[in-house]
Amino acid sequence: MQFRLDEQERAARDDLRTHIDDFSAADMAAMHREMAELESDRQAPTVFHPWLVERGVIGLGWPPPFGRPGTQTRRFVAHEEMDSAGLPTYGLEQAEAVGWMLATFGSEDLASEHLPHILDMSWSYAGGYSEPEAGSDMLALRTKATRTPDGDFVVNGQKMWTSGAHLADWIFTLVRTEPDSTRHRGLSLLMIDAHAPGVAIQPVRVMGGWRVNACFFDDVHVPARALIGQPGHAWAMMSQALDMERSMSFGGREARLLLARYLDRIGRRGIQLDEGAYRDLGEFIMELQAERLLGQQVVARGERGEPASGEASMSKLHGPAIAQRVAQWLVDALGPDAYTLNSGDPLAEDAEQFLRASTVLSIIGGTSEIQRNIIAQRWLGLPRG
Repeated sequence: MQFRLDEQERAARDDLRTHIDDFSAADMAAMHREMAELESDRQAPTVFHPWLVERGVIGLGWPPPFGRPGTQTRRFVAHEEMDSAGLPTYGLEQAEAVGWMLATFGSEDLASEHLPHILDMSWSYAGGYSEPEAGSDMLALRTKATRTPDGDFVVNGQKMWTSGAHLADWIFTLVRTEPDSTRHRGLSLLMIDAHAPGVAIQPVRVMGGWRVNACFFDDVHVPARALIGQPGHAWAMMSQALDMERSMSFGGREARLLLARYLDRIGRRGIQLDEGAYRDLGEFIMELQAERLLGQQVVARGERGEPASGEASMSKLHGPAIAQRVAQWLVDALGPDAYTLNSGDPLAEDAEQFLRASTVLSIIGGTSEIQRNIIAQRWLGLPRG
């Protein structure tokens, strides 16, 4: 495959970099304050979302007529540039995942209702997938949607680890609509109003420093038009969406940014490291580049219409592993300040937060154990154990 960007992709990247550079230190501080106030991982709707709308990077590569012109590689590069600059992109990633699903599989009526609000970021979304009894096994879900005589749904169940649900207008929810079905059969996707009667959202705070949520559905009425795609066939749609999610970086971009800041510091201060430290840095840089290219490979296969489950899982497996190693190394290299909250050293504080946050990266989006199973079965062709 061709890893080099074409002329249009390079031009789009360079233009975006120019506008990213317009963010001042005060702007970045305002985003961090907003994230802290909202208890949100990488969401700053007041400061950042209007900029996203103005730049027109939302909806790149969605199917027409809703999407904006651009390849999936261009979308990958846009996210890479923003993440690598430390901008809070989680809200964008959630909105785009829902938007792509609606533009690809949703009814014209449902897509027309939601996509304009996704493009102008006036509505926010959360994904309701994991459940407390299922752990990281999404297919063990118990949340049920029962059909009413008029064709609507009544939803009962619970979702867990639902990032951003306390800020969401809608919860994009995986439910079981065929009560006797098991595993991937009989699953459907519903767009549930986060403020509907019977929806309750409770905070769950994690060691990474942000809030996720437990979402309870108690006889929640959902109209039939809120169904995405065909009833009982959600897993085929979810598989494609998960491959797209796993092509994004799970810690690699944050690790590259922190390493770049560390290298800038030792260069400006004339700090000399021992040979082992330089060797470690060289290995990190190579492994982080491999992480980046794995993600780009998944995007390229998707653009060609080729399956990419194995490659996506390789990307998801490698990213958290290298991120956790970089986080621990940086904290050790920076010394006591990186083990102390509010040390007054911004790099040390960010390294300390990343060390905590990186611990969950091998769990969210599918655990590393699940990724190894997918690689073994779908990429290496090994039999089930």
